[in-house]
Amino acid sequence: MVIGALVAGRYRVEAELGRGGMGIVYRAAQLPLGRAVALKVLRAELVGDERARLRFEREARVASALAHPSAVTVFDFGEHAGAAFLVMELVEGPTLAAQLAAGPLGVARALALGAELADVLAAAHAIGLVHRDLTPSNVVIGEDRARVLDFGLAFLRAPAERGEASGRLTREGVVVGTPEYLSPEQARGEDVGPPTDVYALGCLLHEMLTGRPPFAGSELEVLTKQMFAPPPPLDAREPAPAALDELRRAMLDKLAARRPAADEVRDRLTALDPDPDRARARAREHGYLGARARRMVEAAPAAPPARPDEIEVGIVGAVRPELLLGLGANGFTPFAVGPDAPIGPATRALYAPSASPEEVRALAAGGVPVVTDAERGDGARLTALLRAGAADVVLSPVGAAELAKKLTRVLRRGAKAP
Repeated sequence: MVIGALVAGRYRVEAELGRGGMGIVYRAAQLPLGRAVALKVLRAELVGDERARLRFEREARVASALAHPSAVTVFDFGEHAGAAFLVMELVEGPTLAAQLAAGPLGVARALALGAELADVLAAAHAIGLVHRDLTPSNVVIGEDRARVLDFGLAFLRAPAERGEASGRLTREGVVVGTPEYLSPEQARGEDVGPPTDVYALGCLLHEMLTGRPPFAGSELEVLTKQMFAPPPPLDAREPAPAALDELRRAMLDKLAARRPAADEVRDRLTALDPDPDRARARAREHGYLGARARRMVEAAPAAPPARPDEIEVGIVGAVRPELLLGLGANGFTPFAVGPDAPIGPATRALYAPSASPEEVRALAAGGVPVVTDAERGDGARLTALLRAGAADVVLSPVGAAELAKKLTRVLRRGAKAP
């Protein structure tokens, strides 16, 4: 698309704003109104791709379905010279990513901004819409409120009785999104739902308070930590309320079913907001009952018990990321266990590589079977570990499949024990 081109006889292209995998976004003037708009045009190489066109049309349908002051308004959709185009409200201003480049935002600002983002997510989830790529780069800080951009990766979870497709146009098992803000289920390439957005918002909240996302490293390291590592401590520049840290940890729970819904996140963040005028304004937006509920905020509800088919294994010490990924592929859900992440009630077994007999004895005293390791030929260590209470010992270095077999045998023996 050349600058100065006239699209559909009413949109004059003025400048290119950015490029993505699906389309190119331009600043354009809507004639004869003279209104500045964002014009997204399907990339030329995808014009003949029916799948790409379906995704592009879905983006228009998805974005137009959400009416919220923090969402981008869709004005028009059509076709020009064989290429689909989408006309949206032009949202200008610094992104959250640009603001975070200067450091943490502070508790008060993080509370206010987090509540705004949770509110638009709650509205989206109410109509079956999941964003699934909420990142600092997709949040623009406007003069009056934050705006969420790029619903191009979003999809609608349409009820089956309406006979509509879910809108999921990516292959099953393909990871889509930005690693630092991916939920564990996204990192595994599984289907996603509203809890996925809540997890991403939890990552944003952590970054707004600390200046960095919860997990860092190579892409593989980040994905592994998203799936298995507990939330890091909240090392904020200024003291944060304990209730805020509690909420952050709940939002970053590895199990989607345990995360609070977006509307609950909004209400709990609003209740913690130290600005009374802002809190009263949100109370008016959500009604008297909503305001009353926020004034009566209690501690976070106890996490529901794990489903029977979930096999949680606590990992004590450092292990290779590939081993964690392999355990996940073999039906286990590993969680790091340590001073900041105690053994939970749903933990079925512990794997403690390189643990000493004394450490094994202390761990086994908690009543959870402990599996550890020993090098081939080290009979003295093997005997000492078993005497200390180890449920089983694997030969190091162990592969994921072999460790999964050992853990399964240990759990079966425990189930048969009187």
